[in-house]
Amino acid sequence: MELQTALATLIMPPFAPLVGLLMAFVFWFFPASNPVAKLSLPLAILCFLTLWICATPAFSGWLGQRVVKLQSPVPEVEPTAVVVLGGGRYRDAVSGAERLSAASLERVAWAAAQAPKDLPILVSGGRVYSDEKVPEAQLMADALENIFQRPVSWRENCSRTTAENATNSAALLHDAGVEGVLLVTHWWHMPRAAESFARAGIQVQPLPVGSPGELVPRAESGLLRWLPSAAALLRSQVYWRELVADQWYRWRPLPVRRSC
Repeated sequence: MELQTALATLIMPPFAPLVGLLMAFVFWFFPASNPVAKLSLPLAILCFLTLWICATPAFSGWLGQRVVKLQSPVPEVEPTAVVVLGGGRYRDAVSGAERLSAASLERVAWAAAQAPKDLPILVSGGRVYSDEKVPEAQLMADALENIFQRPVSWRENCSRTTAENATNSAALLHDAGVEGVLLVTHWWHMPRAAESFARAGIQVQPLPVGSPGELVPRAESGLLRWLPSAAALLRSQVYWRELVADQWYRWRPLPVRRSC
């Protein structure tokens, strides 16, 4: 999983523009007669503009709209269960204590508040990295049962990716006779997640956390839409990753059910 994360980093901003700026700096020291030296200034300008644009709310908002358009038509299905996908955890490097990340906790809280009370819940997420102590599904189940007083019927503890979420959850759901679910994850993750579950044979009624209307907060309107910010760059990273991952998933078969 470390290799997969590293490869994803290579294709997302700000890595590529920063590498381009580094190359421009190196080219600057070539002899003036060398054609490579003449590329230094144009390359530096191009990379600077690319990094600036990727870090603007205007660009991140446009990229987010591209993610929205990936959403497949919603089937007319009567869900008989709720599936909540994990979104990461926080882990203290010294004590090793683990808790749900803000994204995971938001999904758990959303499911507890928005999903019908009579539907059973499945939580999905395992140990992504070897030094993690407990499956993410266990952390989510603890929060649902102890904080929100919502019982959890299934814990899918082995998946590390969205595709494995779908394959492993589908196996549990099919064994229980469930064919349609309410799927809880963030809106920007929903197109890829829903498509993966559909390919695994589970019909999905999306119950997304948030909506594209959150793309441009009031503090990022007007001129501020074109000024770079760390928050906008982070959103660009998230949306760009979803766009690339969606295409990657479409060209690859679903993994087999993973055991742990």
